[in-house]
Amino acid sequence: MARIIVLGGGFGGVSAATELRRRIAADHEILLLDRSDTFLMGLRKLWALVGMGDLDGGRRFLAALETQGIQRLQTEIRSIDAAERRVVTNEGALGADFLIVALGAESRPDLVPGLAEHGHNVWDAAGVPALQARLVDFPGGDVVIAIAGMPYPCPPAPFECAMLLDDHFRRLGVRDVSSITVTTPKPILLPNAGADGSRWLAERLDERGIRYETGREVRGVEEGHIDFGDSVLGFDLLVGVPAHRPPEVVADCDLAGPGGWIHVDPGTFETHVADVFAIGDVTKITLANGLPLPKAGVMADLAGQRVAAAVAARISGESSPAPFDGQGYCFLEMSTSTAAKIQGEFYRAPEPLVRIAPESPDHATAKHRFEAERLDVWFGS
Repeated sequence: MARIIVLGGGFGGVSAATELRRRIAADHEILLLDRSDTFLMGLRKLWALVGMGDLDGGRRFLAALETQGIQRLQTEIRSIDAAERRVVTNEGALGADFLIVALGAESRPDLVPGLAEHGHNVWDAAGVPALQARLVDFPGGDVVIAIAGMPYPCPPAPFECAMLLDDHFRRLGVRDVSSITVTTPKPILLPNAGADGSRWLAERLDERGIRYETGREVRGVEEGHIDFGDSVLGFDLLVGVPAHRPPEVVADCDLAGPGGWIHVDPGTFETHVADVFAIGDVTKITLANGLPLPKAGVMADLAGQRVAAAVAARISGESSPAPFDGQGYCFLEMSTSTAAKIQGEFYRAPEPLVRIAPESPDHATAKHRFEAERLDVWFGS
C-alpha cells in the first residue's frame, strides 16, 4: 500500500487528491494537509466586490473530501524534508511514498511601506469585506488599482477588477464623477500575452475610459497618494495588488530554489527529488522567452491532474502519461455579463502563442460553469 501526502488544499492540491482517488485503489492512502478547513474559489473575490455573488458561494469544507476516501488533516505544516519525503506538523511527523507540494503563494503587502495601511488587498479573501462595504454606495472619486510587486496570481485580474468597477460605477450612476487607473511595474500590460495581447487589452481599457500606466514601480504608499520615486499619484480609493512569495515553510525546505520558489520539470512537475512533485503557485517555471509560467488556478488544476496520473502510473507499474504541454486558459470578465477568453500555448518557443477570443456573454457563462463543475466534481453537490 502506498501513502500519498498532498500539502495544500487549494486548486492544485484538491485537483491532485481527487484525481488520484479516482485513479488508484482504495487501499492506497491519500492524505491532504492544510491549516484551513475550507477551500475558496478565488474568482469569487471580485464577484463579491460588485454584487455578482458572495464568497460563501465558492467556499467548500475540505472535510467533504473524506466522503471520497481522502483523509484530511487540518494542521500547520512546520517543516518539509523532501529527501526523506517527511513532513512535520503540529500533530507530529508523517512519512510518505509520494509527496505533492501545493502550498501556493502568500500575499505580501508588507513588502511595500504603507500598502497594507492605505490600500485594500482583495488578493486575500480577508480583505474583501472592507472594500465591498466601500463600494456599496461609492460616491465617486479617484480609484487606483496598483500592481505593487511581482509575481501575483492571475495576471489579468487587476485589469478585470478595473473593468468590473467601471461597470459597477455605471450602474451606481457615479462613473462620470470617478476615474479608474491601473498601474503596473512592467513595460506592457500583459507580458505573458505579448505585445499584441497587451495592445488588445489597452484598447479595451481605452474604450471604457480606464487609464493605465506602465513602468510604474510602487516605492511606498501614504494617505491619499502612491510614491513612484520620481512622481506621485493621488487616490481616494486604492486597491493594492501585492507581490506574492512562497510560504516560509517552503522557502526553508530542501526543495527551495532562488527566491524560495520550487523549480520543477515543466512537463512532469517533478522536483529534483524522485517521487516529490510541486504544483501551482508555489512553483517557478521559466518559459522560452524568460518569463514565468502564469500563476493561475486553471494551471494548478491541470498540473494536479497530470501529477495524479503520473503517481497512479508509478503505483500500478504502467507507462508515464504524456508530459504537460503548457496549454491553459482563463476568462477575463469585462462586465457583470460578458468576458473574453485568453488561451495560451505557453511552452511554445521562442515565444508563447496567446489567442484572445473577444468578449461575449457565452464566455461569462463558461466562467461560471468552470466554477460550478469543479466544485461539484471535487466536493459533490
